[in-house]
Amino acid sequence: MAKYVGLDWASKGWFGVILRDDGGWETDLFPSIWSVWKYHSDAADILVDVPIGLSSDGKRTCDVKAKEKLSRQQRSVFYTPVREAVYSQNIDEAKTTNEKRAGFSIQNQAWGVVPRIREVDEFLDANPGARDRLQETHPEVCFYSLNGQTPLDNAKTTRDGFRQRKSLLVDESPEAQEIIAECIPRYTTPDYAPMVGGADDILDALVAAVTARRPADERLTIPDAPPTDERGLPMQMVYPSNTRQARLSSLHAHQ
Repeated sequence: MAKYVGLDWASKGWFGVILRDDGGWETDLFPSIWSVWKYHSDAADILVDVPIGLSSDGKRTCDVKAKEKLSRQQRSVFYTPVREAVYSQNIDEAKTTNEKRAGFSIQNQAWGVVPRIREVDEFLDANPGARDRLQETHPEVCFYSLNGQTPLDNAKTTRDGFRQRKSLLVDESPEAQEIIAECIPRYTTPDYAPMVGGADDILDALVAAVTARRPADERLTIPDAPPTDERGLPMQMVYPSNTRQARLSSLHAHQ
């Protein structure tokens, strides 16, 4: 039975949502990508919210185009540092390297994600057999597409933003309501919980999982023809097409 995994970094580990073809599901918090692979290397697809494929001399096209699509929510996308900067020892060295190689500085948000970028990059370097199944996605690009290719009005950390994204997930997947309802108390409370204040991370991992479960003809990439980096990794973001939404709307219109 095929299973599909969506991953999002949640302060203390990778929060994962695992969906199955029969409607079954499970969730877990993994300390590393290696741990995810140990238990779910048999997954059909694994989508992770982290840059995969690193430029050597400029901005990645997928980052630029994602910002263009997201409009009001474009701050959720950062320009990924070049590979040499990702492997720098500190932020000052990384900023100097990135400005020299790519012509732009590194945002603090991006530097905070660098350990995760390195972790996944090193994992894929050591496990080339995982490259065809472990791919990059971006939650806000997924929500943008599920919302009729329209940027959402509110940030995911706001009450209205959370509700809108939850509604889109429930429309997409019948299990979403139950998953969200069970995961919020399990992972975000009490004060010592592993994901305190991270309810939006649940939505991000879930939208990655439902995207991974989409058949190939109902998924797209930014850009359409992704370039590869010096190690042969595609520099892309996988996201759902709106094919299914259009088909469902047509079906409802004729009922």
